[in-house]
Amino acid sequence: MRLPACGILALVLTFSGASALAETSFSCNLKPISGAFWVPGRITVRFSDDFTTAQVTDAAFGVSVAAKVSQRSMTTYALSWSLPGLAVLTDSGQAEPRFRAVLNTANLKMSIQSIRTGRAVQPPRGSGTCRREPSLSLLAQNHMRLN
Repeated sequence: MRLPACGILALVLTFSGASALAETSFSCNLKPISGAFWVPGRITVRFSDDFTTAQVTDAAFGVSVAAKVSQRSMTTYALSWSLPGLAVLTDSGQAEPRFRAVLNTANLKMSIQSIRTGRAVQPPRGSGTCRREPSLSLLAQNHMRLN
């Protein structure tokens, strides 16, 4: 029994489904829970395939920046990033917004904190829920471009 070329391609894509449709992007809606300063309301986190690096996009500013990633458990990742070139007004002038967050990929929850060095005031914190955004691997993107 011989399979046509398109049947073989379909079989390969079926067995490699995890890599063809990798879900490495999360869209998170956040709400402030303490502190008197700004916490982003919506961000998108796009992880690299191996979850060692990420890009964070703040919906309010539409800016995408690199984030440091450290894995805390099988399903929990700590992220830290700053938004250079953007300023959030503070009591003493302007400062570069810096954030750290923890994302649990199992229950799709995130906690976030705005980092303010040299301040005795409680830093603003927030929390919220995320949803997985399916993203295509390079193999699947190339296959779609060819068709």
